[in-house]
Amino acid sequence: MDMNRKPKRNQSLVWRKLDGETAIISGDNQALHTLNGMGSRIWSFLDGTHDIAAIVLTISNEYQKDEEIVKKDVTEYLADLTKLNLLES
Repeated sequence: MDMNRKPKRNQSLVWRKLDGETAIISGDNQALHTLNGMGSRIWSFLDGTHDIAAIVLTISNEYQKDEEIVKKDVTEYLADLTKLNLLES
């Protein structure tokens, strides 16, 4: 995955942050997706202005986790969000 890419949330989604989690309703299939605390934190960066490398570094620092592990987790998470059509291509 290109670490300079700046992922962006799909603009057709409706989402709200509630009690540290994020609830997302996808417009195409009316599915409800719920993100946990770390998923919600990553989601907050998906506005098209933050590259993946910056997201990984921030998450690694905030959660005090090894950067290589966070990189693997974040890239897999973004791939999952892409498969669910929650990110713009």
